[in-house]
Amino acid sequence: MATPSSSCSGGHRKKVQLLLIQCSLCKENTIVVRTSRTPTNLGRIFYTCPDHEKDGSGCNFWYWEEGYMKYLKRNGFIDGEEATEVKKAAELKNASKFDGDVVLRQDDELKKALTDVVSIGRELVVVMKLMLVVGSIGVALLVGIMMK
Repeated sequence: MATPSSSCSGGHRKKVQLLLIQCSLCKENTIVVRTSRTPTNLGRIFYTCPDHEKDGSGCNFWYWEEGYMKYLKRNGFIDGEEATEVKKAAELKNASKFDGDVVLRQDDELKKALTDVVSIGRELVVVMKLMLVVGSIGVALLVGIMMK
């Protein structure tokens, strides 16, 4: 049995590298680990045959990290303890991603609220300037009337 290697990545997440086996479908290549760059799954780890293509052509071996871990366990490459360690690391990554999404949503809400406050502030400044002009004209008229 191969043991996954563990290390701390920047002190935030535990990174677990799973065993990279020979592709069971094409039997020609060693599975590779990749990181998703799509907006929906940004930073998510997956394991695939190097001959796999996004359009579905080539070798069809492709798993997200947890699916690959289950595949390895099901086929006797890793035992239950190693699978538990990988699952915990994946859960930490997903929790971190969720927290980041919440922070981004809060940032967007804060930006919108601040934009609204700035708009209201600008409108108040315009109203106050108009009041000052109208007040000045009124004072000038009163002074003019009293001088006659």
